[in-house]
Amino acid sequence: MKVFKYLFFALLFLLAAFLAYGFFILEDEVQVKRSIKIDRPAKMVYQAINSMHTFNRWSPWADMDPNAKYQITGPTTGVGSKMAWQGNQDVGSGTQEIIEVKENQMIKTELFFDGQGDDPSWATLQIVDQGDSVVVDWVFEADFNGNILGRYFGLMMDDMLGPQYEKGLTKLKALVESQKVYDFSMISIENVRPQTILYVSSQANTNSDVSAVLEQAYGQIMSTITANGLETAGMPMAITRSWNAGDWVFDAAIPVDVDGIELVEDNPVKLGNTYSGKAVKYIQLGSYDLAEASYEALEAYLVDQGLEKNGDSWEVYVNDPATVEETAIETHIFYPIK
Repeated sequence: MKVFKYLFFALLFLLAAFLAYGFFILEDEVQVKRSIKIDRPAKMVYQAINSMHTFNRWSPWADMDPNAKYQITGPTTGVGSKMAWQGNQDVGSGTQEIIEVKENQMIKTELFFDGQGDDPSWATLQIVDQGDSVVVDWVFEADFNGNILGRYFGLMMDDMLGPQYEKGLTKLKALVESQKVYDFSMISIENVRPQTILYVSSQANTNSDVSAVLEQAYGQIMSTITANGLETAGMPMAITRSWNAGDWVFDAAIPVDVDGIELVEDNPVKLGNTYSGKAVKYIQLGSYDLAEASYEALEAYLVDQGLEKNGDSWEVYVNDPATVEETAIETHIFYPIK
């Protein structure tokens, strides 16, 4: 009986020590932190993390359960963007919602894990700007509010969560650094006034006959201008109507100084007006072959600034390529925006 008595008191002592250590020594608040350097501007990192819609592109848990179910609600970006997930024992289930943001500096999310009570945890991604690069700190915080078992669980948090944070930051770095850095110095936003134009609806394949089609269309327009004693009021332009697999459907146009004109029905030259309103303008210097990169930069700028297109784009050919060096060829590309 003495053995059981001693065993009872030993267990009682251990339990008391366990409770005393958990209550007096261990802390309620637990923090796990991992960091990584990303060689891209702060804005690019912020755009990658400021949405639950893109979280699984770099999440360390996305590959751990390909059959996990996700529900994304709330706004596309910023406060209120929310994810609910249900997965296997490796990823569990719960919700994560963006509750605070500072543009290009940080986002903070609130997490609830199913089966772990009603107390939330928090995860913060902090962006430390270093010019052309940033340091990203991923910080997890929990408060066990006096729960002794939770405090002991907190002792394991760094070993459990730290490696996953390291994987996630590595994936985030690869994702952001795979994206191009664009030079927006040649882009501006302008209020464009309408112009009266004579135009010819045309179509060309960009791999072959663009120059010939443009030359023919501008020739037809100039013949109409001469025949009607008109004067040009601007440089030649091309208004894109559609673009599909290199097939360019467009209106070749020249601004004219006229209010109205009678044109025979079978004349391919028509009278019209250009867009009026706000537009993004890109100044392209150099060969016309740079157009693809120029449009790519314009698209990136729209995304960067949160702008939305509002109609067909157009190009204005500011000078004659036959009279200037190739590097001095100037083309203005416009995107109408809302």
